[in-house]
Amino acid sequence: MNLEQLNCLIAVVEEGSISAGARRLNLTQPPVSLQLQRLETQCGVRLLERGGRKIRLTEAGKSLYDTAKRIQTLTLAAQEDMKNFQLGKKGSLHLGMISSGAGERFFRGVRYFAQKYPEISIQLYEGNTYQLLDALEKETVDLAVIRTPFSKTRVEGKVLCREHFCALGSRELFPQHLPEAFTLEDLEELPLLGYRRWERIIQEICRGRGFSLYFRCLADDARSCLQWAQAGLGVALVPESVVNLSQNLNAVPVREEKLESQVVLVRKKGRPLHETARLFWENY
Repeated sequence: MNLEQLNCLIAVVEEGSISAGARRLNLTQPPVSLQLQRLETQCGVRLLERGGRKIRLTEAGKSLYDTAKRIQTLTLAAQEDMKNFQLGKKGSLHLGMISSGAGERFFRGVRYFAQKYPEISIQLYEGNTYQLLDALEKETVDLAVIRTPFSKTRVEGKVLCREHFCALGSRELFPQHLPEAFTLEDLEELPLLGYRRWERIIQEICRGRGFSLYFRCLADDARSCLQWAQAGLGVALVPESVVNLSQNLNAVPVREEKLESQVVLVRKKGRPLHETARLFWENY
């Protein structure tokens, strides 16, 4: 098994056919078919179902595809690191980061790190908390900035900031006179747009007080909530730092002590950090 074979597998799976995969790799179909046949022979199992218009992965193929993607990502990262060394740099930090922002403390630390270690470049990988935890588990990122709630069984972290929530929406969806703050009870009649991970926590608080909230849309990304809010489809219930990403929306703080989101810098438990990641981790 080699990188060329794995790259062929990835291209064919993602393009849906051997011919399309070959075009993506700038190859003809026969050598790609040969690489896949050799890969299946070496693995001793069938990886692809070739019936119908589109290639389908077997269970074994799905497992190998996931591993192949991880190897491909690590290979590209290693190549990038070597380019940085050629340029006189000390390598790269592979950092995962949520789209909803990380607060002033985080960026203050990044500025200090960049000034102290200008020879280290940062490769940024964006995603939601679930995606970044998966990347951390697969070791395609060194560290990640994510948001609670999340399982802490496989990671350890440092809290960067704590935030309360805000309600963001068009003027038409809010009361005529905007209050200084909302309670959860004030949101009962509003169509809400929120984080899927927070919905259960919020509803448990509300049920304890004898009511529930209506979520028109649940999403995994703050930007999706804001896009729906800007389209007038509801009121986004998001952490305070997300307010800076909004355009032409009214923002009202939500006064609820139990509703606090933490932004956390995390690392995989038990995984030794290489030098660039260790220096960044110790900066916090």
